[in-house]
Amino acid sequence: MALRSLKAPGTAYDDPVLGKDPQPAHMKDYVNDPEDDGGVHVNSGIPSRAFYLAASAIGGFAWEKAGLIWYTALTGTCAATAISRRRRG
Repeated sequence: MALRSLKAPGTAYDDPVLGKDPQPAHMKDYVNDPEDDGGVHVNSGIPSRAFYLAASAIGGFAWEKAGLIWYTALTGTCAATAISRRRRG
């Protein structure tokens, strides 16, 4: 099932055939599933919700503000800058 909710992971569907959306929304509900490389897919609701909350709080278009923050963090630009600044110290 490809349907997901960023706002409320685990609530995207509840179907008699497919079952209930298994995505947790919080780390306290993290799933360690060896059949899913430790839960990489099922646990994606946790960072998805974090992005939703950040984007909602920041406002504007998600790709202009929150998206830029996420992209910078995920591509290592933040880490490289922090390390560089620490070395110049």
